[in-house]
Amino acid sequence: MSVRSLSSSPHLAPLIVGLLVLVPRLATACSVCSAGRDEENRIAFIITTAFMTLLPLLLIGGLAFWLWGRFRALDEQHPGSPAAAESVTEA
Repeated sequence: MSVRSLSSSPHLAPLIVGLLVLVPRLATACSVCSAGRDEENRIAFIITTAFMTLLPLLLIGGLAFWLWGRFRALDEQHPGSPAAAESVTEA
């Protein structure tokens, strides 16, 4: 069956119109669409959103803090480094 024979089919236009009419009804049947109406679900969505927002920030902050501590420890192990010399002269 070619494309031309599909476009000339008398049953195709009502089928397309029917599908277009039914698609919005299918979207309102989504199980998540009404989930925000209950108080428990709303609080769960807020907590999950906060968790997913803060998790990457905490991971990046933790990595930066660990690197800062690691660099300080390396500076203390090597007293001849310029950073270690500056910290000794300041004290």
